[in-house]
Amino acid sequence: MDGRLTMVETTRAGQRRIVALMALVKLVTTADFALVSIAIPSIGRSLGAGPAMLSWIVTANTLVLAGTLILGGKLVDRIGQRRALAWGIALFGAGSIAAGAAPSLAFVLAARVVQAFAVALLSPAAFSLITVLLPEGEPRHRAMGVFGVTQGFSLIVGLLAGGALVTAFGWRAAFFVNLPLLVIALAMALRWIPRGAARAAPERLDQMGAALLTTALVLFVGAVVLFGKGVAAELTLAMIAGAVAAAIAFAIVERRVPAPLVPPVLFANPLYALSVWLLLLVLAGVGGLLLLTQLYLQRVAGYSAAQAGLGAMPYAFAVIAAGQVAPRLLARFRPLVLARGAAVLNLAGLGWLALAIGLPYGLGVAPGMAVAALGSVTCFIALMHGALATLPSERQGLGSAVLFTAQQVGTGLGATMTMILLDGTGTAPDAAAFRAPFLLLAAGVALALVTLLAVARLPRLSPA
Repeated sequence: MDGRLTMVETTRAGQRRIVALMALVKLVTTADFALVSIAIPSIGRSLGAGPAMLSWIVTANTLVLAGTLILGGKLVDRIGQRRALAWGIALFGAGSIAAGAAPSLAFVLAARVVQAFAVALLSPAAFSLITVLLPEGEPRHRAMGVFGVTQGFSLIVGLLAGGALVTAFGWRAAFFVNLPLLVIALAMALRWIPRGAARAAPERLDQMGAALLTTALVLFVGAVVLFGKGVAAELTLAMIAGAVAAAIAFAIVERRVPAPLVPPVLFANPLYALSVWLLLLVLAGVGGLLLLTQLYLQRVAGYSAAQAGLGAMPYAFAVIAAGQVAPRLLARFRPLVLARGAAVLNLAGLGWLALAIGLPYGLGVAPGMAVAALGSVTCFIALMHGALATLPSERQGLGSAVLFTAQQVGTGLGATMTMILLDGTGTAPDAAAFRAPFLLLAAGVALALVTLLAVARLPRLSPA
């Protein structure tokens, strides 16, 4: 043995504990986004902030998370899942307390940045518990199913409970409600995760590479987000140019340091590299889907915010269904085979939304978003499972983080590009104005499907 644990064989009870911990962390981090989104109008009224400034509660969190996920994944591999979860939970709790007690919007924004740093540790640490501490086969497939179910359940909790909490106790409750769950998660992590699980051999952290990669990602995602907000094209183009320059410098540095932040061997694996690209395309459809359907229901169909939230329930229930179905299918089909079928389903749902957007809710929006969500989440689970199955245990944190970064960038691109198309139709869009944005999302998924079909017969992309 070299001092590292490549797999922790556990009893069935031990496996359930690991899955429960992963699900709890996922619940807190996912529901928090929905809770805070619902609380934003109340924050504005309480702290005297306008819509432009309030939007930075979400934007600042998105930028920091996109820029630090890969660094967070590297730290997970370096310090181990146990310490990473403990630090991440403590940091997230500190950010929640600071945001809930904030006397001004500036304090809320600073606290959201702290929470983003925490999620950059928590997301790869929690997800890599599946591939590090659970044996391949049925236990891992069940855990993937719980991951998908938790994603959908978290959306329901955030959408339904968020409004009730804010109405009854004020916007600060949206932050304080996390604290009891975080205390439970911390106790579970310290008690159930073995010390040093999947901990990589000590190595010097590539600080220059981390700074350059973070700069590149923040500038690129920031340019996409700001362009979607109507910021001048000159500024966003300058930010993209800066992102490209930082990315080139990062590539040069990585070739010269003995312990690069993102080892080239990670992308030398063709299945892993392909999965990163496909996730970016598929998740762009998810990012635009929820935004477009919410805008349509409120601006065109005349739904209130609460009614539109309820209108998103078919999406949430489809996510839960995908979490149940996808792991069972993974036991029968290779990940890329399952991803192809799921991409067809995703494409069908987006295509139906583009064609039937003007029909009554029960015939147009509801079935379209449910089918698209079922396909996209199944594809996400298949690609994540297939990609991480090819990596050694000491690379699971970094590997998860790169995949989650592709998710962040993809959802941001999808939301922004669809808003650009929609805004070009005028200030009062009708149902027809939503067809082109939905077709754009469908085009991205179609490109992913074409890629999957093109590589179907390549032997190097067989399962590990």
